[in-house]
Amino acid sequence: MATVLSINTRSKNLGPRLPAVDRALSLLELLAHSQTGLTLSEVSRKLRIPKSTAHYLIHTLETRGYVQYGCHGRHISPGLRLSDLADPSRATSHLALVITPFLSEAAQRLKLTATGTVLLGAEAVIIGKYGCPGDPIGGAWVGRHIDLHCTAQGKALIAHLTESRLMELFRGREPGRFTSKTISSFAALRTHLAVVRDQGFAVNDEEHALGIRAVAAPVLDRSGSVVLAISVRGSTREIAAYRIEQLGFEMIRMASEISRELGAAQWERPFASRGQQ
Repeated sequence: MATVLSINTRSKNLGPRLPAVDRALSLLELLAHSQTGLTLSEVSRKLRIPKSTAHYLIHTLETRGYVQYGCHGRHISPGLRLSDLADPSRATSHLALVITPFLSEAAQRLKLTATGTVLLGAEAVIIGKYGCPGDPIGGAWVGRHIDLHCTAQGKALIAHLTESRLMELFRGREPGRFTSKTISSFAALRTHLAVVRDQGFAVNDEEHALGIRAVAAPVLDRSGSVVLAISVRGSTREIAAYRIEQLGFEMIRMASEISRELGAAQWERPFASRGQQ
């Protein structure tokens, strides 16, 4: 009689296994059951691997969007890409659902296009948008990937990162130049992000496209991590220079309300109150 062997039995008892794959899956399983995320030291200890190995494992998964760092740059948590694999609509559905009424209210009241954007690898991606009636400029749609260094959303997402995390994002390349106002060196970007942290909101002043301005602020989750950026954008006529600060405070206010919706115990201006760790 032929022996029938189940798939589960074969996976447990037969054939060689790849240690790197085992470690990656073990880390994802640990994160799935962690309430506060894990530090590099905790990953090293729990997986019984050197810190250097743990660092490369985390970096690999993070660049693919499977894990993400919190706002302090110490703890990692599951990334949006995991939900994307489990259910393509689940990755952004919760955040998009939460921010939709806020985007709608902001767009209609401020007469500007409002968007919600998350960090994904070395780019940002728009997960929610509400265009104001008669929006003449376009250029923002759900699913669009955008640069981090020359957009208000991107700068709001990365301004809280440690210098080492920023260096990982821009490793081996200088920021691309789109207009004469684009920040085109990593050193200049670091200096600019210090200003963003101090004022609590980020501005794109014709840095990605001439004639377009945008203002953004970060949103926190219950762990205190920046999970998305809320922004409004419009032409330089619609967002005159005198209006930028007012819109910055509007974005901070909206970000604080969304943060509370996401369970943040106490919203704070992460850029102004936390320097690079």
